[in-house]
Amino acid sequence: MNFTMKEKLILAIGISSLLFLVVFNFAIWSNTPPPPAKIVNPTVPEAFRAEHPLERNGMVYSVDRKRETVCAHDKQTGKLVWESEGEDGFIIPGAAFPLDLTPDGELWVANVGLKRLEQLDPQTGRFIASWQPREAFPGCCNPIRFAALANGRFLTLEKGTQQACIYSPSGDLERVVSNTLSNSEDNYYLYRTENAVHVFDAGTSQQLEITNE
Repeated sequence: MNFTMKEKLILAIGISSLLFLVVFNFAIWSNTPPPPAKIVNPTVPEAFRAEHPLERNGMVYSVDRKRETVCAHDKQTGKLVWESEGEDGFIIPGAAFPLDLTPDGELWVANVGLKRLEQLDPQTGRFIASWQPREAFPGCCNPIRFAALANGRFLTLEKGTQQACIYSPSGDLERVVSNTLSNSEDNYYLYRTENAVHVFDAGTSQQLEITNE
C-alpha cells in the first residue's frame, strides 16, 4: 500500500502522539503515591469503643459541642427537656466536653476552658455548684476526661501532666492513679460499670479500674 507524503506525515504525527501519551501516563502512574491506609486502632477493647449513653430516671444527658450546652432528652420520646449553659457559659476550645453522673444521680460536667467541674440539676439543668482542685489544673483545658465517684470524689484524666488522679470533695489530691499516660488526649477512653470506672490509654495500652466507692 502506497501512501502519499501527506498521509505519511499524518501517520507519523499520530504515532508520535500515541507514544507520548503512553510515556506521560506511565510517568504519572509511577510517581503517584498509594492512597493512605485507613487508620484503625484494633488495640482498643470493644467495651471502650461502644456507646455508653448517660441516662437516669427516664432522661438521657448529652453535650452539644457546637452550641457549648448540656442537654437532657426524654428517653422515650426523644424530646428536648432542657438545655443548659451552666453558670456563665461553657468554654470548650477543643473536642473534650465530658459529663458524668455520680452513683447517687448528681450530674457534673467539665467546663474545660475554666478548668473546673460544674454541677447541674438533672431535672432542670439549673447550675448548682462548681468544683475544682485545691491546686488548679495545669494547662489551658482540663480535665479532659473525668468520672464523678461516690462521696463527692472525682477521678480526672489530665493532659499536660499525663496523669490520672483522684481528688477529695474539698479538692485535695488523694492519689495519683497513673502518671504515665500517653501525651495525646485522643488516646484516653473511659466508661463505667455498676461498681467501677474503667480507663484505657490506647497510646500505652494501660488499663485501669477504679471502684465507685
